[in-house]
Amino acid sequence: MHVAFIVPCLNEEARVRATAMSLVGEEDQLPADTDLILVDNGSTDATWTILGDLVALGKGRIHRVRESRRGFVPPRRRGVLHAAGLARRRGVSADDVLILQGDADTIYLPDYIERMRSSAAANVLLEGSIGRVEEGDPRLLAYRALELKVDHVIRAYEVDDLQETLVDDKACGYRLTDYQRWGGLQREYAADGSELHAETTRLFLRARALAGATRQRVESAGALTSPRRILEDPVLYFCTAGYPRERSWIARLRRAAATAGGPRVALGEDSSYANQAAIRCRFGHALALFWVLPWLTAILLEDRSLDMTPVSLGLQNFSRSDLAERPGAVLMRLLDMIEEPDTALSKLVDQHANEAARALG
Repeated sequence: MHVAFIVPCLNEEARVRATAMSLVGEEDQLPADTDLILVDNGSTDATWTILGDLVALGKGRIHRVRESRRGFVPPRRRGVLHAAGLARRRGVSADDVLILQGDADTIYLPDYIERMRSSAAANVLLEGSIGRVEEGDPRLLAYRALELKVDHVIRAYEVDDLQETLVDDKACGYRLTDYQRWGGLQREYAADGSELHAETTRLFLRARALAGATRQRVESAGALTSPRRILEDPVLYFCTAGYPRERSWIARLRRAAATAGGPRVALGEDSSYANQAAIRCRFGHALALFWVLPWLTAILLEDRSLDMTPVSLGLQNFSRSDLAERPGAVLMRLLDMIEEPDTALSKLVDQHANEAARALG
């Protein structure tokens, strides 16, 4: 099976070379039958020049293309279109092309491509195993310790890995023919016009509803993501549990963080701190996305393999067609429920946030 590894790049002059070289490996060449497609998304630094240097090293297997429309979906979609064009010119069937999604601030461990390739199957979305790059910063160790202490409070709500519905955009893959059948990556917007992210999660929800697609974790395919988002904005990263929220919500979070009693997260070398408002926000995202969403999806798709009976959450108005046509609206409705004081989900979040605050002192 041929592999097209697609990496969007926006002002990644400091990182994209390391990402590319982690895929090239010690022998300074990509694995056989593999193309690396680097998509510049309107960079204003030296990214485009660096991509050109990488193309020169690629012996016809590293490509750089431009996508002027900014966002998460356009560069990934442009990369897939380029991969489809390469396949047509070479006479390769779409059934025999595996698309792997990457990110320009992620290091891929040895044999990542081959391990993902060997796991490829029809109507299956693959997801690699994600960790964080160790940069020798003691604040990151303290932050990780904080995450573990806080998340332990709601660990009982975790679902089996196979039942999870969120997909990490930077370490996943699917056959080209399945991507086309699932409707491809699509842009969606909130009511206020803010673009919704988590594009591959939305693709997978649609794929499950339309085609009964499944998800497979490839534990042996490892990738290490940069911790820069934690260091740049610890409040945002902690509060969302790493989930990419829309711009309007981020603006509201930052306004709240500037007020008394708003969410606070402090990174220290010996220990990190989060106040109750930040913990509540994190619990809301975790419960909505990692517990309620898998449960709701299983109910709508009549998947009886998920043995769970959550509290009544007032989700009776959702349908299978919502997952197929408006997966972003489903995600937004669940996340909105976190902030609605009378919902069962909001009350559950409050209960556990209070518990965590007491446990952490």
